[in-house]
Formats: sequence, C-alpha cells, structure tokens
Amino acid sequence: MQNNIKLCYILPDYNPKTDSHFYHLYEFLEKLSEKIDIFLIIERSNVDFKEIKIGNAEIYVQKFKFIPLRILENLILVLKARKRGYELFYTHYGYIGATNAGIVTRLFGGKSYYWNCAMNWLFQKKDISKIGYKLSLNLSHYLVTGGETMKQGYVEHYKLKPEKVKILPNCINLNRFYKSSVSNERSDPATSKTFLFVHWLSKRKGADMIVFIAKHLSQILNIKYKIFVVGDGPYKEQLSKEIKENNLENYIEIIGAVPNEKIIDYYKQADIFIMPSMEEGFPRVLLEAMAMGVPYVAFDVGAVRELSPETAQRFLVKSGDVELFAHKIESLLNDKDTYKTFQKEELEKIKEYSMDNVMDKFINILSESTN
Repeated sequence: MQNNIKLCYILPDYNPKTDSHFYHLYEFLEKLSEKIDIFLIIERSNVDFKEIKIGNAEIYVQKFKFIPLRILENLILVLKARKRGYELFYTHYGYIGATNAGIVTRLFGGKSYYWNCAMNWLFQKKDISKIGYKLSLNLSHYLVTGGETMKQGYVEHYKLKPEKVKILPNCINLNRFYKSSVSNERSDPATSKTFLFVHWLSKRKGADMIVFIAKHLSQILNIKYKIFVVGDGPYKEQLSKEIKENNLENYIEIIGAVPNEKIIDYYKQADIFIMPSMEEGFPRVLLEAMAMGVPYVAFDVGAVRELSPETAQRFLVKSGDVELFAHKIESLLNDKDTYKTFQKEELEKIKEYSMDNVMDKFINILSESTN
C-alpha cells in the first residue's frame, strides 16, 4: 500500500459479462487495490458476492433492491466505512452513493468525490433523477470529470466553482487492448471495408444516425462495405426497422450486446470506427479504437477533440452533419498515407491513457485531500 490512503469506492453495478465501460473499472480497481486500501461498496450485482474478487479490495454487495431500503442500507455502509477510518469516498455515477457520501463527510469529516462525465445539460432528466443528480453535484466536495471541455461545461451549466472540479481522463488496459504496429491491409483502398459502431443504442449515442450515414456512403463509395453495430438499447428495434425500410440489410448488421472482455475481436476486423454520438464525455470506445489502431470518424462533442491526436482531429464532424460524416469516411479510405499516419499517431497518443498513467493521476487527486 502507498500513501496510507483509505478509499471507500462506491460502484453502482457489477456484472463481469457487462458490455459497458464498467469492465474497464473492474480492471482499474483490481490494480488500484494493490496500491491503496479500498473498501468497495457495490450497489447492485447479478453475481453472488462470494464469487466477486477484485484484487485486494474488501467488497460488500448491497442486499436490498427496493429503492428506499437500498438508500438506507447504503447510508449505513457509508457511515460504517467512515467509522472505520475511511476518510475518502469516491462514487462512480451513482446518485445514492454520491449523496450519502456527501452527507456523511460533511457531517463527520472527510472528502467525497463524484465522477460524472456526460453532457447532461443537453437532456432533460426525469424528476427523481434530476433531484439525485443535483444532490450529488452539490453535496460532493469534488466533481471528477474527463477533460477540460467537460469541466467548463459543468462550471457553466451547473454553476460549480472551477476549483471544485477535478480532471481525470478515462483509462484503458493496454495489456488487453493494444496493436503494436500499423496494418498495411487495412489501409488498402481497393478491398471491401468494415465499419464498426460500438455503443448503447440510443439517439443520444447516435444510433438514429447510422442509416443516414449508410445511405450517404452507398451513394459515394464504389466498394463493398458493411457497418457492424455492436450494442443493445432502446433504439435497437427502431434501427432494425429503418434498415429494412431502406433495403440496407446487406450494408448494416446489428450484432447486439457483446461482453467487453470479448469486444476486441470486432476491433480487429474494423477498418474505421464510427461514433456519431450527439453527446459524449471522454468516450472509452474511442480509447479502445485508438489502442487497436483503428482510425475513426466521430462527431465533435464532449472531450473527443481533447483526446484525439492531430490527424484524428481532421475527421471530427459537427454534430448532426451525417453527409459530411460519410464524406470523411470516404476521404479516410481513399488517402492511404493519411490512414497510416492516423494509426501511428493514435497508437502513440493512447499511451497517455494507460492504466498506470491514469492511476497515478487518480492517486495524486486523492493525495491532495490527505496532505
């Protein structure tokens, strides 16, 4: 253990077969537990707590599903953690844990951190969620988010003091995701192409843009292509309907949800990754694409420009412009040198977001409260 840091980390969900970014968190916490003392509270899980092991972390999985009881159980756990000497509390997204940690640390000392990295100001939350979100922001000592762009968004829209907002980029396990060299086969413009979309299937994440992009691509590309859509979500049925209505069954295939531990196989097949999201924070899917040497075209939202290398920034498109999005894909396919440069730069850039680098930043943020 280092720095004598005792951290109570509150995780809203645990599922080892998840298709979400949470799998990256499990890897992060496993390695982090080798360096600091972690008491991990998991609010929900489909796994028996006896089967859960995340490094050296002490783990408690909450028992109650009924919301009022879950809130009370969580509060008791946070109080017990504080009594045991845990002064630092860090909640990833969850409102219950963030609110309780904020209350307990303000009453009995300590510091609470709340991670949130989404452009929520663009979307109206439901009443209950809105209350939980505001309580989390206001009661936590610090908001932690993914980049300077996101920080400015929170400061502007929620009137947070700049010094209350800490910046911590997302990380990626480069032992699991990593392509060591540039592929000549991928950059050959004469072969059929595979485009990859990996995300939650919702309008917010651009699932409603996929058919429009495909229709434009079919007009401008003179090669065969296919868009593989990996993910699940509320827009899945509508997307399937749109594909059929536009006779795009040969161009778009919905794969469905794939556990993150197995997602690498799809990146290996991809020539270009597409991310037409209407909102993002510090998207982990782009980190995955970068680590696997897959060039991408994306909407210029959230911290996407911040995390992108120089060449990649030329392929960021104003949100909603699907025609230009399709032309950027065409341009990237037709310029073999630019494609290779893109790969080289992203394979270098991704090293900034290695688990070790981000973990050092995370520990430094916590250390500021203990000094």
